[in-house]
Amino acid sequence: MIQYRSFLNTDPPLLVDIWRHQPPFRGQVSAVSRVVLDHHVFSKPYFDAEGLILAIETSADQRKPLGFVHAGFDANPALSDVDFGVGIISQLKVVPGEQQGEIADGLMRRGLEYLKSRGAQEAHCGSHFPRAPFYLGLYGGSQVPGFLVEDEIAIAAAGRAGFETNDKIVVMERKLAGFRTIVDREQMALRRQYQINAVADPLESSWWESCTVGMAERDRFSVYHKSNQIVCGSVSFWDIQPLADHWGVLARGMYDLNVSVELRRCGIATFLVGEAMRHLMQQGIGIVEAQTRQSDQPALGFFRKLGFEQVSHGLLMSRSI
Repeated sequence: MIQYRSFLNTDPPLLVDIWRHQPPFRGQVSAVSRVVLDHHVFSKPYFDAEGLILAIETSADQRKPLGFVHAGFDANPALSDVDFGVGIISQLKVVPGEQQGEIADGLMRRGLEYLKSRGAQEAHCGSHFPRAPFYLGLYGGSQVPGFLVEDEIAIAAAGRAGFETNDKIVVMERKLAGFRTIVDREQMALRRQYQINAVADPLESSWWESCTVGMAERDRFSVYHKSNQIVCGSVSFWDIQPLADHWGVLARGMYDLNVSVELRRCGIATFLVGEAMRHLMQQGIGIVEAQTRQSDQPALGFFRKLGFEQVSHGLLMSRSI
C-alpha cells in the first residue's frame, strides 16, 4: 500500500534514501545527508512541513520510501517576503521502478493541492533566480534552472499535470585555467576610464538573497568611473556548494549581473566580468558557471564571447491553478 503524507521530523533518513536512488547527472548532487538537507531546506524561515510530501510503501514489517515532492513559494517583487500567489514545485524525486509514473503523478497532484490551499494562482516547476526557495547548491548549479533536461521523471510528470514549457535556461561554464581578458581597442579605452572594486562576503542586498545564498561564500565586483567614483555596474558570484565538490573543482556561480542602462552595449559588462573572472582565477577558482534564458540571444552572445560553453539546459514550466 502506498501512503502519501506530509513531512515528519523523523523523515530526513527517508529523503536521503530517495535522493541516493536518483540517476546521476552533472547538475545534481549524487548523495545528500541529513546535515545538508537541514542547511539547504529545513532551516529556511519559510519552510513548511505541509509542503514536503512523501510517498511511502507500507507493510506489516517495513516502510519503503518511494519519492517526495516539495512545494514552496516565490518571493515578492521587492524580495522582502514570500508571495503566496506564486507557487513553486521545487523538487520531485521518485525512486525509479515500475510504479514511478503513478507515484510521480500522485505526488505532483498533492503538491499542487497544497499550493492552491495556500492561495497560489499559478505554479512553476523548478525555479529560476530569484525563484529558488530551496535546493540551491544541491541542484542546478549557479541557479536552479527549472527542471534540468536530465531530470526525465520530473519533466514527464509535469507535462502530464498540465505544465507547459515557456522557455529554456542554458547552463554554461567557463574553465578558468589559462583565462585571459579580452584585449582590444574598446577594452583598452575602458581600462583607462574605469576601475574594478572587489568585496568579499558583501552584505546581502535583500531578505531573499540572505535566505538563499546568504550563508555561502560570496564575492561582489563593482565597476566605477575613475573621475567621479560613480558605480555603473556590478556582478556577484557564490561558492557552489556542495555541488562543486561533486564536480571535484572549486567553482563559482555568477548571478545578479547589472550594468547601467545608458552604458550597455559599450563593453562595460565584458570588462567587469572579465576582470572578475581574472580575479577568481588568481584565487584558485577552476570554473565559473552562468545561466541565461535561451530566448535572450544578446546574453548568450555575451557569454560565448567570454568563452563560456553550454553544458546542459533546464525547462521553465508553468501552469495556472
